[in-house]
Amino acid sequence: MYHMTGQRPIKCPLQNPDYCLYATSTFLPLLSQLEAELQGVVKDDDIEYVHRSRVATRRIRAAFPLFSDCLPEDARQKWENQIRKLTRSLGEARDLDVQIEFVRAFLAECCPEKRNTVLLFSSAEPLQISQVITDPALVSQQSLPVPPLTVKDRISSWIGKHLKNLHQEKEPLGGEKETASNIPQAGKISLFQSSDPVTLGLECLLLRLIQKRRVMQPGVSEEVSDFTRKGVIQDMAAFLHDLKIRAMLEGTGVHPVQTYERAFMQIMARVSDLFWFEPYLQDSSRIEQHHEMRIAAKRLRYTLEAYAGLYEDRLKPEIKVIKHLQELLGDIHDCDVWIGLMPRFLEEEEERSITYFGNHGFFELIKPGISLLITDREKSREEQFRELTKNWEEVKDEGFWNRFSEKISLPLQHSFDGAIDSEHTGPLTIALISDVHANLPALEAVLADAQVRGASVVLHAGDLTGYGPFPDEVINLIRERHIISVIGNYDLSVLSKKWKKGKPSSKEKQLAMRWAYHQISDENRTWLASLPRKVCMCVRGIPLILTHGSPDSLTEYLDYGTPDTRLHEIAAAEEAKVIITGHSHRGAAREVDGVWFINAGSVGRPEDGDPRACYALLTVEPFSIIHIRVPYEIERTIEELHHRHLPDAFARIIREGKSLDVVQDPEEQT
Repeated sequence: MYHMTGQRPIKCPLQNPDYCLYATSTFLPLLSQLEAELQGVVKDDDIEYVHRSRVATRRIRAAFPLFSDCLPEDARQKWENQIRKLTRSLGEARDLDVQIEFVRAFLAECCPEKRNTVLLFSSAEPLQISQVITDPALVSQQSLPVPPLTVKDRISSWIGKHLKNLHQEKEPLGGEKETASNIPQAGKISLFQSSDPVTLGLECLLLRLIQKRRVMQPGVSEEVSDFTRKGVIQDMAAFLHDLKIRAMLEGTGVHPVQTYERAFMQIMARVSDLFWFEPYLQDSSRIEQHHEMRIAAKRLRYTLEAYAGLYEDRLKPEIKVIKHLQELLGDIHDCDVWIGLMPRFLEEEEERSITYFGNHGFFELIKPGISLLITDREKSREEQFRELTKNWEEVKDEGFWNRFSEKISLPLQHSFDGAIDSEHTGPLTIALISDVHANLPALEAVLADAQVRGASVVLHAGDLTGYGPFPDEVINLIRERHIISVIGNYDLSVLSKKWKKGKPSSKEKQLAMRWAYHQISDENRTWLASLPRKVCMCVRGIPLILTHGSPDSLTEYLDYGTPDTRLHEIAAAEEAKVIITGHSHRGAAREVDGVWFINAGSVGRPEDGDPRACYALLTVEPFSIIHIRVPYEIERTIEELHHRHLPDAFARIIREGKSLDVVQDPEEQT
């Protein structure tokens, strides 16, 4: 059912009014900021309006997935698409603004004697958007306009001072082709290089960027006007104001533990995404991965800003660290852009040189400046990359990430029924579960058993989907119980539609992935994709890591078969005292160098020959670990497998407690 306010549906009743109330406090200021900045994009000459508008749209877009269940689906998709389109238009303009300012600064640095002189190709005055809008000769061109007539005379006059036999009277640039006698030839460049080897190429580059920006401005203004005419901001704001009133009436007015849980999971998912690229910091040539790491850092920062209001200091110290990391990655990306852009620029200018002059002479004149720029950017990238890796290691060595995870997980102590309160002296029991694999009866039995045994907290180490007949129902139960979870490798394979690439090779395994994907609701797929790969928290002063395979890989097995040398490596690399995993479907508990490695086993698909569900109980103060086997309604699961026409092999792995490979070929080793 929906309550209609104009054309904006609000779910009735709200499922989480306090969380939705917080959502309105995040969205509404961002919308007001965007509205004010967009007015400046069209009316004012300050290019910073473009920058601030772009940032505002990015922050709004980052908030959409965080608060998606507070917004009507159809309207949310429409708003998101319209804002994404605006972001793209503003982004292209902003990128050119930054490039123009950089070339101006670089030109002044390389040629300080030119700071107070008129440039050959362009004015030294800052770019004014108002000039762009009122220059029909420029904005009417479909392609880059050729330089104005006066430029050719200035070229001729300037080159004539350095090259002999160059005619002083020439046709305007773009007119009749020049003859070989009055064009600078490659063999005549030495005199030019000795007097001013870089200015011409840099000024030419600056001119092209300014021309491109001027041509782009009418489109940017039109995009902003179109966005404004559609009333996107007003429509969103009206809905959010209605939502705010409803949430205030239906909610408690305080932040419940569910809000902190959502914040914790979303933030840790972004942290996990960032750390996914850490191995690529060992190789400066991994340009694409460094770019993706920059995006991951940006998304983490925006997520922190969205949830900052939940914390006393608004996470200012943490945001400052992430912002600096993002800036370092951004500087590296800027260098990569220049290095990639310049070869294309030279190709275009070579074509122009042939078109206007009939040979490569003028093209050869501009190459020294561009070559210097490329060399400078390559050197700068090396320096920035060294600074990045140094900063990354310093932040880790200072214990930032451990303090960070502890800080954002601190409010979750309320979800542990007060058990993690530092003043609480009684034992704390935590149920550790993993690898449910869509087996709802097994999960229900384990949760019931854990409750009877006094577990006040449940942690889940990944892989909710696959082989079992209840993928959507299992996810619903995990979400209803607010169980802190990480994503597993099988979950990732399902979400990424790995079966479409013919992986894995087994047809039954491909079927399991494909079937699971189509059984999971869109909302649950979104939730599953938001899960982090690793969660770090501190329980009664004990640093703890929750992950699926290992802290380094979702597909690494940590159990009784793992060599001691490998566990020594992990213990030395991680600051945690307890590392909780799954993945191998075999329970284990080992202590190495003071670090406990606990594999929870498998709830829904044990592979040790015992079909009963397996989970672990971790007790703190006093410290103890035990694995529990729980009987459950296996036949209920098998009947549902048959009802949904899934392969008999899936029923056998449930009934026999063995892997699919063993069931299909008893002699094959898992």
